[in-house]
Amino acid sequence: MRTIISDWVANIPQSGIRVVYHEALKYTDVIHLEIGDPDFNTPKHIIDAAYKALNEGYTHYTHNAGLLELRQAITDYYRSMYGVNFDPERNVMITLGSTEALFLTLLALLNPGDEVLIPDPGYPSYIPMVKAARGDAKRYRLYEHEGFIINVDEVISKMSKKTKVIVINNPHNPTGSLTPLNRLKELTKVALDNNVVIVSDEVYERIVFDGIKFHSLCELSYDNIVVVNSLSKTYAMTGWRIGFVLSKNEELIRTLVRLQEGVAACAPAAFQRAAIDALKGPQDVVEYMVKEYQRRRDAVLSILSNVEGITFVKPQATFYLFLNVSRYVRDSMKFAIKLLREEHVAVAPGIAFGPSGEGYIRISFATSLDKLIKGVNKIVNYLRRLRR
Repeated sequence: MRTIISDWVANIPQSGIRVVYHEALKYTDVIHLEIGDPDFNTPKHIIDAAYKALNEGYTHYTHNAGLLELRQAITDYYRSMYGVNFDPERNVMITLGSTEALFLTLLALLNPGDEVLIPDPGYPSYIPMVKAARGDAKRYRLYEHEGFIINVDEVISKMSKKTKVIVINNPHNPTGSLTPLNRLKELTKVALDNNVVIVSDEVYERIVFDGIKFHSLCELSYDNIVVVNSLSKTYAMTGWRIGFVLSKNEELIRTLVRLQEGVAACAPAAFQRAAIDALKGPQDVVEYMVKEYQRRRDAVLSILSNVEGITFVKPQATFYLFLNVSRYVRDSMKFAIKLLREEHVAVAPGIAFGPSGEGYIRISFATSLDKLIKGVNKIVNYLRRLRR
């Protein structure tokens, strides 16, 4: 029998991170440094809000765009955080996490063959999203010697008449870099002049270190800007799947609402109610988690700073370190699998993030400090044995 799978879908790759993660599930004593899932539990007041909502009957459909009260809470949040005004009925849609937000946005924007510029290295899921939306992904490089911040000339050099969308990820996964607002203004102007949409993936916006202030792209307030965000990382709510799209482009939001109807109808009602409490409730829980991530980052950097033959850029944000081990490693996937099998430490292979990621591994701080230190020391000792 001939295959029943679409040729288009058959060519969509699986993330290399998941390859390692699925292999790691075969063991019981693995130190997981590969997955970007906070080890903190969702704060209790958010869990209580979901329980209360369920008991109050929030077990039905909501508006395809999401509860108006949640959309209002999001616009209030952005006014407070960034000094920008959005209309909750015209500029916001609630989604099943940022993943659905990104996919529906690309689906709404792309015609077959349209090009989408994505960062290299960059979040692995951008590729399957672009492909599933019938677009063509084209990579622009982020360079270690430039701190992995966006180089506007590099992006321009990759643009063509087919370019429809530029995806940026700020703060950036996997490198933990932050591209400053003046650089983003320059890129946005180029995109506007060329009728190109910028989709800004900002899911790590609150996980920023050393007193640095993050600036959302929505502060520029252009119609060609789409901001995608979620509560997953900020409030340790990865399993709740509450994300959103924010844009001044009302036509886009209306289109996304129509697409949402046919894909998921709406995000879970009770979890939307809990999201309101997350945004409006005490924020000290977020501050505590960020301080802990910074403490973990500093512990890792303290270990790695004295290791010969490796390089890295100090992460300004996220809970990741992108470690250059190219003097030791030619094939980061093979290295990650061998490290897992021999040392029971799981890391994300750099090649999972694009061709320029080869020779790197990503280490996640989303685990306890004791496990993190133990895992990083195991990596260092393993690298030293390779060198001999």
